[in-house]
Amino acid sequence: MGIKERRQRQRQHLKEGILAAAREIASTEGWQAVTIRKIAARIEYSPPVIYEYFDSKEDLLLELMRMGYAGQLRAIEKARDASNDPEEALLGMSRAWCHFAFESPDLYQVMYGLGGVSFPVTELRKEGERIAETIAQVLTELLAKKGRDEEDVWIKMTLAWGTFHGLVGLAMAGRLPGGNEEAERLAEQAARDFLKAWLT
Repeated sequence: MGIKERRQRQRQHLKEGILAAAREIASTEGWQAVTIRKIAARIEYSPPVIYEYFDSKEDLLLELMRMGYAGQLRAIEKARDASNDPEEALLGMSRAWCHFAFESPDLYQVMYGLGGVSFPVTELRKEGERIAETIAQVLTELLAKKGRDEEDVWIKMTLAWGTFHGLVGLAMAGRLPGGNEEAERLAEQAARDFLKAWLT
């Protein structure tokens, strides 16, 4: 390995360490506690080093959001590909939504403005739309297969998104007595109820 490649690898390693440190602080203290100074202290570097990789805390959060959207999309696509039956695929995708949120709560909070994260993210709208489009394609396929109206797919998508996200948010805020498990159970029930209503 040459000097240039070694330096690039070292820089990538440090960048990953910065992002990991931010997530660790958020997981234990919440996103409002995440600061450049705290991240620097955790990785044992001075704050100016962080600014060599990220212009600001907001820039760092945007990178974590990209990671989150990419991870959620992979989870949704994996669930889609696990079944040739579009109805089963949709149920699997609803479960994957919740599983991702509860396995990576820090990323989910950044992606959807929970846990004290609040700043404009219009430049990442397309990342979120890819997730919606992936689910919408399967729903459209299912509606066509059952001879149902396909024109209001995005309305159906928004209803389902609002339901799943609401349940996840309630669980993360400690507002569901059964916690994450109850949220997942209710999301599964909601998905089945939605499909029954849409297909009959």
